Amino acid sequence: MKRLRFWMTGGLAVVMAAVSGDLVREPSTSGSTARYSQYDADETLRKLETAARGHGYTIFARLAATSAAAEAGRSMALVLGVPEGGTPVMVDEAAASIEVPLALTIVARPDGRTEVRVPGEPGLPISGLVPLSRLVDSALS
Repeated sequence: MKRLRFWMTGGLAVVMAAVSGDLVREPSTSGSTARYSQYDADETLRKLETAARGHGYTIFARLAATSAAAEAGRSMALVLGVPEGGTPVMVDEAAASIEVPLALTIVARPDGRTEVRVPGEPGLPISGLVPLSRLVDSALS
């Protein structure tokens, strides 16, 4: 399996396509884990953005779910970037998939809970930045 890694500094449509698929997937199939927030989706998003900036990330994009994802509850994604600019994107040629390892997915569940999906650690050399799992934990504590 060949995986290509590159940094996205433009082409937001590619990032949207990559992340929008993750908005409808459950954490177990996308390789992510779920954390639950005590806050509503909008407040959770604000807290994640504040924590991300405080930990040295930039906000690359905020994305709303497609209509297909609306059945599972309102979803949005927060794509983080690095201070140098851009966000990493990984392409798996064998699986014909695109991954955005610095994207957090926020889902307002029909039962009233807010879920934050955290991707598996990207294994990218991003020095000086805390792992997303720690960032989410600090934002939601």
